[in-house]
Amino acid sequence: MKTAILLAGLTVVAATALGLSACSNAVKDPKYERNPDPKRKYVVTVKVDGAPGPFRIVTAGVRYVVGPSQECMPAAEPISGTFPTPEHANLASQVRRVSESESEFEFDVYLDGMAAKDYFGRGVCTWRIESVTMSLKPTGADRERKFSTNIDEADVTGNASLVLYARREMYGASAENDYEIFEDALKKEWFSKRYGDDPSKFFTITFSARESGRDH
Repeated sequence: MKTAILLAGLTVVAATALGLSACSNAVKDPKYERNPDPKRKYVVTVKVDGAPGPFRIVTAGVRYVVGPSQECMPAAEPISGTFPTPEHANLASQVRRVSESESEFEFDVYLDGMAAKDYFGRGVCTWRIESVTMSLKPTGADRERKFSTNIDEADVTGNASLVLYARREMYGASAENDYEIFEDALKKEWFSKRYGDDPSKFFTITFSARESGRDH
């Protein structure tokens, strides 16, 4: 009798789990596509001033998010009310050294880098840039701190330079744990509040951008 009750209970649990799975709206790994023919290109130039030495390993990328509307995405889960389908996509950007310089770089950012299309049968998903990132490492050695920068779409299209500040003492320093691997470069007001204004303590990373084919 106990065995029969146990088997019946397991059957109910399995059926319930199957039912929840069947009514799930989630797409765990959506096959987002990059735009095969993007037109809205900006060239981002980055100049490093005052660093203790060169940066041999430099990478950049763009993080896109579905928007401004997300009505094209699967609806929330009926039970939990959460939206487990990811709304982000990341594209790497090839970094170029300017005239073989050890302190000046450039890379391309496409405002229309992701394909606008109907991914879920709920209408066309459009995209916007959430952030543009760049990281710099002196040598690429294991546990070496990585200087991390983060700007947004307005910084790319705004026709103005953006200066970030980073600690000189962390150049080539080893991280004791994973949390310390990333050394954030900050805007001046935030850097000053945290580390002070002594110019011997920092170097600068200056971003500027121009729309492709136009002079600014």
